[in-house]
Amino acid sequence: MHKGQLRHQIVLLVVVALVVVSLLISVIPAPEPLEHGGTGGNLEGEVTRIVDGDTLYIQGTKIRLALVDSPEVGEAGYDEAKDFAASLCPEGSQATADQDDWQLEDQYGRMIAVVYCGGKNLNHELLKSGHAVILTEYCAVSEFGDETWAVEYGC
Repeated sequence: MHKGQLRHQIVLLVVVALVVVSLLISVIPAPEPLEHGGTGGNLEGEVTRIVDGDTLYIQGTKIRLALVDSPEVGEAGYDEAKDFAASLCPEGSQATADQDDWQLEDQYGRMIAVVYCGGKNLNHELLKSGHAVILTEYCAVSEFGDETWAVEYGC
């Protein structure tokens, strides 16, 4: 066998190998995105109670807003934060809670979620209005930590 034939066979083998690899790539499914073990879902229903700026009830389920902290009873700004939340999500209105897939509940058994009322993200609106601050210590453990509204306020 001379050099020309050997070169021809090598080129042919490389072409065949590339065809085989491209066929394998086209039939092997892409890997699924990594799951973080969460099984959170959505809860839709009527707002039945506003506890404070960052806690409310929807359909009797107590919800703690993800990544935000508003003043507690007796702290400056408590009434304003509660009233602001109630103005966006008044009792009797319809709301949707998007449960945090990475942290389903807090230590008190409250669902952790982003709540939408009237098409607005209550978590974001509380931050934007100055009635709450971001809880940066939870950014890395919340599925919402890399969302634009959370990053904008410090996540």
